[in-house]
Amino acid sequence: MAISDVYSCRSTVGTSSTSATPLLSLYGTAAKRVWIVGCRLEIQSAGATPAGNQILFQLARPNATNTGTSLTSGAPQDFSASASIGQFAATWSAAPAVGTILAEWTLPQTSGSSWEEFPPLGYEWGVPAIANANANAGVHLFATASNSTATSLVTEFIWSE
Repeated sequence: MAISDVYSCRSTVGTSSTSATPLLSLYGTAAKRVWIVGCRLEIQSAGATPAGNQILFQLARPNATNTGTSLTSGAPQDFSASASIGQFAATWSAAPAVGTILAEWTLPQTSGSSWEEFPPLGYEWGVPAIANANANAGVHLFATASNSTATSLVTEFIWSE
């Protein structure tokens, strides 16, 4: 018997910035925490970049209040699961900024580069029981490119409740 329900969300975002750009946020509620158990990253397409360029992905807590817009519930892995209490956003009226870094990965800034990260059994990244639009709310994924070439990124969170 499963000990929790599993949900996921996916987002495609374009970036050409060499500063930290928020890609995806996951928020809990003021009543209950959720747990990120996986993070998938893919560089869908990148323009011509000189060899050696890369994108740094950071999973982090915010350093200040942020507000996600167009909040959406996750897609359940089990069709009979209850509605997700976790909500994700890929747009913000007050964007998150990198605070405490939970994990980070580097991928070559070339089309088709991908990475999947599932923490070792029994570990996960906790999303605090703090609702959207409050200080310290959510866990966020950021990308920082070493070259300003336009790049399309596909990101996905998998979480349990």
